Amino acid sequence: MRALITTLLASAALLAAAPAFAQTTTVGEGRLDMTGTAPSTCLVQAPQAAVGTNTTFSSGSTQQGQVTITQLADPQTAVAKEATISVALPAICNSAHHVTVTSLNRGLLRAGGVASQTSTNGFREFIPYSVTASWAGQTATGQSLTGTPVNITTQDGAAGQVSLTIEVPGGGDPLIAGTYSDSLTIELQVAS
Repeated sequence: MRALITTLLASAALLAAAPAFAQTTTVGEGRLDMTGTAPSTCLVQAPQAAVGTNTTFSSGSTQQGQVTITQLADPQTAVAKEATISVALPAICNSAHHVTVTSLNRGLLRAGGVASQTSTNGFREFIPYSVTASWAGQTATGQSLTGTPVNITTQDGAAGQVSLTIEVPGGGDPLIAGTYSDSLTIELQVAS
């Protein structure tokens, strides 16, 4: 009997010293959720490239440029000479958006003149022109005289160059002497 008790005690001692394989350890666990929002935005940089006929281009500030018609009128006849220019504006919009091109004067208007297609005493002081905008695989053309903006709507984000081509026709009645000007606004706006 004494041998049985010694064997049982020895067996119990071995079991107590052996690792417990059936036991599990409880692990602490936590979770960290992360969120962020990228706001819808459109950015336009200064025009970078320009190619034209009877025109020059100079970059102004970060969002402005100046197109100069080299010879607006023929010096012998005072009749408007044809002029064209294509300008590229680097741009990016990260959501649905619109590109809109609007003319302030609805054409090249002589300083102090009246925006009218009619001639006075056989001379004119206003020259309408056409504008073509290309962006994100779409192209739209309009006439400055209509006052209707050139508009392109894009359902997705896009990045690249907004191409703008301005074509001033030659001919017509002679021009009254003076400085002719207009201002085009190219706007990229997030769709609402």
